[in-house]
Amino acid sequence: MNIRFHRQKKSKQDHIGVSRRMFLMTTAMAGVTTSAMLGSATRSLAAPLDAGQDATLLRMVQDIYPHPDLLEVSHYEGIAATVTTNTEADAATAKDLRDGLARIDAQADALFGMPYTEIEDPDAREGVLRKFQHDGFFQGVRWTAYFAIYNNVDVWPLFGYQGSSVEHGGYIDRGFSDITFVPQGPTLEERMAAVKG
Repeated sequence: MNIRFHRQKKSKQDHIGVSRRMFLMTTAMAGVTTSAMLGSATRSLAAPLDAGQDATLLRMVQDIYPHPDLLEVSHYEGIAATVTTNTEADAATAKDLRDGLARIDAQADALFGMPYTEIEDPDAREGVLRKFQHDGFFQGVRWTAYFAIYNNVDVWPLFGYQGSSVEHGGYIDRGFSDITFVPQGPTLEERMAAVKG
């Protein structure tokens, strides 16, 4: 019996490079400092989103980077607030975000007969989002959330990451032996005593 594997061809979207518009929008949204990203979840008085779109954006951020056991809702609210704040300076970006969120809800309604935020199955919500994963507004939200979570010193301890160890003498004495699933080995003194015999 011969088993033949057929490689799935990549779609044209997978081959498309980053357009100038997507690049500018993505870097504009991701270019805010980390402290501003999670500093406050308050909205500007001229927020470009209504309450339903705010909820859709918040759920979208939670679904792109799901860490329900580590991150609080307030972390995600701060990221959503940053995305919204970033769009306030650019009418075209704000329109792209509003239109994108409306298309997410329209897709959810077409598939499940309900708004995106009311879909309980996380896999179903992921399926809705995958249709838009190459769109500029989606990439802008994605990269803003990425930097807000993984480049945030305040969030690192929640993931068990201690940060850089170069300035603390390296990882040998800081984190290298923190694993708990391997039995504890001999201490340095015990090893030295064994060598000296």
